[in-house]
Amino acid sequence: MNGLRWTRLRRALASAAVLVLATGAQGPVHAQASAQKSVDVTSPEYKRGRLLYIQCRACHDLQPSEIEKIGPNLAGLMGRKAAADAAFAYSPALQAAASKLVWDKATLDRWLEKPAAVVPGNTMAFAGISNPADRVALLAYLEAETSAR
Repeated sequence: MNGLRWTRLRRALASAAVLVLATGAQGPVHAQASAQKSVDVTSPEYKRGRLLYIQCRACHDLQPSEIEKIGPNLAGLMGRKAAADAAFAYSPALQAAASKLVWDKATLDRWLEKPAAVVPGNTMAFAGISNPADRVALLAYLEAETSAR
């Protein structure tokens, strides 16, 4: 990881820590927008997914944003081809695999379990989530929160 990316990652993690402390580890709730999408924001799965997303938000935004983070923006993620955000500098490994990857639930489930197994050599600093129920909850949250509003 080059020096600039490392500096960005440290800043993003520090910002996330401040947000976690300020929000009581719950993060922002997009109840109004989610309600428009008929998502039950009171469901245990959604709440669990929101809590799991805390580890992601230091590097990723869920809706279009001008803020540049260490990872790509996830707005419109479901159904999008991998490495499709022109504003983000993807790793050579992910760029090479992009023609074969579309972010659907099955692919994202494998990615969330172990990114290095899906795209060896990618630079995402994330080991994965081994618990299948946690991946299902995070996917439900991501599907709801990355869709167009």
